[in-house]
Order: sequence, then C-alpha cells, then structure tokens
Amino acid sequence: MSLTLREATLADAEILSALGEETFRETFVEDLSLPYSAADLAEFIPRAYGVVALSRLLQDPTCRHLIAERNGRAVGYGLAGPNSLPHDEADPADGELKRIYFLREAQGLGGGRLMFEAIMDWLAAQGRRRVWLGVWSGNLKAQAFYYRNGFKKVGDYRFRVGETLDHEFIFRRDAPAP
Repeated sequence: MSLTLREATLADAEILSALGEETFRETFVEDLSLPYSAADLAEFIPRAYGVVALSRLLQDPTCRHLIAERNGRAVGYGLAGPNSLPHDEADPADGELKRIYFLREAQGLGGGRLMFEAIMDWLAAQGRRRVWLGVWSGNLKAQAFYYRNGFKKVGDYRFRVGETLDHEFIFRRDAPAP
C-alpha cells in the first residue's frame, strides 16, 4: 500500500515523539554512525523529541507537522516553520524545512519526495519564498537531494546533541524570479 500524508495534531504528540526518537537513532546513531554518548542522547532526545517539546510545536500556528502513514501506521514525518538558523542573511520571515525523517523500513517508497513537496508548497502558501535548512555535514545522501532540488550551501554552524557539537551545513533555496 502507498504512503499517505496528513497534518499532525496535538493528539499526535506521543506518536511524533516515538517516531522522532526512532528515526534519529536509526539515521544518526545506526546508519551514519555518529558516536553520541548515552548522556548526549539522554539530554538531546527529550529536548528535541519529547512530548512536551513537540506539543509546543504542534500548538504553534507558524509551524506545520506532517505525518506519513503506511497501512495506517506512522512511518515518517516532516516539520516546517519560520527560519531559525544562525546565518547573517537569515530572516525569521523566511521559511525553514526543519525535519524530514522516515523509518528505515519506509525509505525508498517516495515518501521523502512527497513530504518535501508538501512542505515546500505549505511554506510557499505562507508567503515564505526563501527556504533554509540545516543538514549534517556527513549526510551526503540528504545533501545530494537538496542540491537536486535547487538548494545551495551558504554556511555552516554547530548543532548541539548533548555535549557533542555536530558540524552542520546551512542550505538555502532562494525565491524563484517573478
């Protein structure tokens, strides 16, 4: 069966929390082999993917969470909102593609493309014509996807996971010419 997308609601906070933690561990700890300590993960996961943190985002009218489902089960999610990346040219009036993650079992089914297009459409409808994103410097697969979709690397920064400071790239896609 194919993937479907739906907008997340406050009632989905626990689902998003579990999905966020699982996709983070699969992606960064298992697949990309980042050597986070147990203490790093114990600090970061509740801050980034805890029910309280996600409930705040789900209640923020400037943000949008989408859930991808397969056979009625949540297998991926996306998050977009105002830009918050540390760059001299960044503006909160710009949009930010904050997260797109899928469980390993659901990768390769076209969900990433579907989620990306839905998020970009939503950001455009919000008047956020310039879009930013942060991507781990070692995630070459994600970077290639973003390059193919009109983004360019415009900077870098450090992203805190516990006491670890990851090297992240900042990508931006400028508004199309009128």
